[in-house]
Order: sequence, then structure tokens, then C-alpha cells
Amino acid sequence: MDIFSKVISFYQMLALHWFSSKRNKTIDCETIFFITLNVCFVTALFYWIYRNPSLVIFTANDLGYVVDYSKFLLMMFTYYSLVVESGFQAGILRQVWKELEQFQHILPRAGWATLQRGHFVVVACFVFYMTWWEITYAYCVCETIRCTNFTIIFWALFLLLHLRQFEILLYTDLVSYCLKALNAELLWTIELSKGASRYGGVRSDGQICSSLHTVMDAFARTEHLIELLNQAFGYSFTIIKLINHIYMLTDTYWIVRGFIKGMVFDSLYLECCISSKFICLMINLYSNERILSERIRTQSLLHRMDFSWQLRCDRGWRMVEHLLLKLQSSQPFAMTAFSMFRMDYGIMMAIAFNVTASISLFIQVSN
Repeated sequence: MDIFSKVISFYQMLALHWFSSKRNKTIDCETIFFITLNVCFVTALFYWIYRNPSLVIFTANDLGYVVDYSKFLLMMFTYYSLVVESGFQAGILRQVWKELEQFQHILPRAGWATLQRGHFVVVACFVFYMTWWEITYAYCVCETIRCTNFTIIFWALFLLLHLRQFEILLYTDLVSYCLKALNAELLWTIELSKGASRYGGVRSDGQICSSLHTVMDAFARTEHLIELLNQAFGYSFTIIKLINHIYMLTDTYWIVRGFIKGMVFDSLYLECCISSKFICLMINLYSNERILSERIRTQSLLHRMDFSWQLRCDRGWRMVEHLLLKLQSSQPFAMTAFSMFRMDYGIMMAIAFNVTASISLFIQVSN
């Protein structure tokens, strides 16, 4: 956990990690301070919107008012529910880090140290991209103070939600790296088995069996990591899918309205702002798909174990057979929302169909 202390502290500051990165401490005063600060700030912002709806919420027609106010209520529900989830699941995330530490001891790799830096680069690039479109839309495209206020406030609120998605990305990338390290160890074992089938003896057989035992242990820990992450983030996956569906549908209303009123540039610019939601979701789904592809690669690599060596070494034969049976009988390595649906590319297809249907509906309503 020590090499990831900076990224853990980063998410602590956002009240997304409710535990201390220090050993033998469940939670400390610093973590409590950041949780209180974040919750108080966002609560004050929600209260200000509630007291001054005309400065933020669209009120020119009933449909626009319902669209904007529903987005406000949904965002309020989302924020508080994710904060509560972070508190309840803090213990599970501590178990995740303990499993990762054990995995590091089993398969030490130099690449572990680069994962934290790579994660920060991805987060920084996304935040810059999202901020650029939202800020320029607020101050260069919006024609009213209400539009500017709405854009800035919901940019800040949605940024918090996206950072929750990037927190999940951190863990799915770590699991993907675990499987990648496991496959690298398995590939090296395959090469050993090929050499042992020709020139090896009892000593080389013991080395290969020891390596296979390491692979089996690493696989079991990775399987446990998937289970823990699905427990920790199952509700988050549900909320992320729900809010992305609803916000993309409601934002589609404003895009269609702009095209109908002849404000083509404004609508196209708003589409660029919405693109950050697609990009963030796609980054998450891509990481999830990598876990699935690495797991499939593990199964294909096992079939490449030298058959001559397996025939000669009965213990090795049984270990390979056991691992293959475990792969076939185990649950798919997929991130799920309480087993209701998988977080894979199918989510994007569902959103695309719903947005297409809503465009025709909004055109009919506007006419």
C-alpha cells in the first residue's frame, strides 16, 4: 500500500476513501476532516441552489424546468448515496489493499511503481479536457447568467462523480495488472516446461511445479479481488449507469431544442461538453474489458503447457488440470452491479439506443 499512498491520499481529500493509508489505522483525524469539509461544501452548494432556483434552474417553460430540476435532485441523491457507500465499504477496500500487498509478495514486479503515476496522468488529462469544454461553454457560449451558473455548478458536481469513476478505474487497472503479471509468470513457466521436456529432470520439475503453485495462488487472490471490488462498488456501478443514462437523455433535450431554434453552434458545443461523460464511461469499460481479455489469455496459455513434460511429471499434470477446471468452473472475471448487469461495452450500446429514441421524442414534443 505504501507505493500507492499518494493516490489513496488524493481520494481521501475527495471523501471517497474512508480509511487511512497508514498501517494499523482504520481512520484518522485527517480523513475525518476531509470528509466533513467535502460534505459541508457540497451541502452548502445544494442549499444555495434550493434557495435560489431562478439563478440556476431553467424556468422559461415547464418541460425545461422539469428537466433541469430533475437533474438537480438526481445529482443530490447521487452524491449523498455515494458518500454513504464510501463509508460502508471502507472495510472492504482495506481488504482489497491487503490482498494486493500479498499479491505483490507472490509476484513482485517493477511495474507496480509506475501504476500510480500512470493513473494520475489519465486523471489530469481527463480533468483538463472536461474543464476546457465546460468553462469555455459557460463563459463564451452561454448568453445568460443562469446558464453560466448552471454550467459551472454542475461541472463541479459531475467532476466529483467522474472522480469516483476514476477511483474505480484505479482498482480495475490494478486487477488487470495482477492478471498481466500472472500471465507473464505463466508464459515463463511454459518456456521452462518446453526445456524440461527435453533436458530436465526432478530438479527442473520441482521448479516448474513451484511456479505453477505460484500461478494458482495468484489466480485465487485475483478471483478474490474481483469479488471484493464487486461488493465495494456494486452500488456505484448502478448509480453510474443510471445517472449517465438520465443526464445524456436530458442533455439531448437541450441539444435538440438548440437545433430547432437555429442555435446550431451552441448545440454542437454542448455535444462536445457531453462527450466527457462518454469518454469517462468508456475509460471505465475499457479497463473492465481488459480484465476479461487477460483472464481468457490465462486459459489459452495453460493449454500451451508442454504436453510431453506433463506426461512425464504426474504432479505437474494434476496442477495444470486443476487450474483449467478452476478457470472453467469459476465465475467470469467481470465487474457487475450486484450481478444485475455487467459493466462492459454493452452499456454504451444501450445508452446509444436510448439517446437515439429520445431525440425523436424530443423533436415531436418540441413541435
